Amino acid sequence: MKLIKKSSIVLLSTLSLLSLNVYAEEPKNQWGILAPTLFTSSDSDHFHVTKLGAGILPYYVDGQHYLGVQATNTHYSSLDWAKDGSQVSLVQRAVNSETGLGSIASAGVSSVYGRELLTADISYSAPINSSLSYEAFFFRDWVETRNSLTNGISHNYYGGSLEQKITKDWTVIGLLAQQKFSEDNIRNHVRGKLIYDVLPDLGVNVQLRHRQYRDSHDVTTNYFNPNEYQENMMVLGWRRRIEQWQLSGLAGLGRQKINDDPYTTTKLLEIEAISPMLNKVFLRAKAGYSDSAGYGGPDYSYKYFQADIIFSFN
Repeated sequence: MKLIKKSSIVLLSTLSLLSLNVYAEEPKNQWGILAPTLFTSSDSDHFHVTKLGAGILPYYVDGQHYLGVQATNTHYSSLDWAKDGSQVSLVQRAVNSETGLGSIASAGVSSVYGRELLTADISYSAPINSSLSYEAFFFRDWVETRNSLTNGISHNYYGGSLEQKITKDWTVIGLLAQQKFSEDNIRNHVRGKLIYDVLPDLGVNVQLRHRQYRDSHDVTTNYFNPNEYQENMMVLGWRRRIEQWQLSGLAGLGRQKINDDPYTTTKLLEIEAISPMLNKVFLRAKAGYSDSAGYGGPDYSYKYFQADIIFSFN
């Protein structure tokens, strides 16, 4: 408990300093109500997650710049089991809507099965020069499978990435990260993307993606845990601004390999919509589907939907 308290002070202090620095020159003349926030997911193992939250934003400029407090209730369920959890977090966002660079952060305490965990979801990205930018991130939460929640398994995921604009139409992104699970398993991640803007005026690009990871422990019943995993995928991406709405989507098809097993097919589909920034009502919504290896085997499927609605007032 002392460790949680000390860690929470460090995280919240860092988040507060970051917020003050980012907002130092911004006008502070609005409040916002973050309600509702919704996240729901389901998979081919019949495991369902529903997170419903609300918050108050005493500092609010627009949907990409705010600071406040959020409370969330989470309902987990499967065919013969259900459990609820709760979380209270300080939330902050300061993102340039044109470049996508900036800070997104939350830090709080989550409770499931009577256990408390200090949680965090923090990322910061910024330009290094006109063609190179970086991102650093840290994530800490419960592992959301039935066995992991029952046994109180959590994980820390942290790392960084570099994005280099090679030419006008070509971009390369590389990521290195490490994931530490509370039962001592360590997972090392490597990811890369090569992006070509095939139709830049229409916001269309083609991406070659690669990801792989290796686990230090390859035996657990708590979550999907191969000794080694790798995936290569071709992705068609799209991003446009229409009537001040930001719309984007991804559709991908690839091949994956688990340990020494034969290659199998993977699929990815995502869409996102962000409303105009200065509306009195702001909406951010995203939905996705993936078919890849998971807890239930090589043809595990997963789908999700999330949405945030913010009402602003003077």
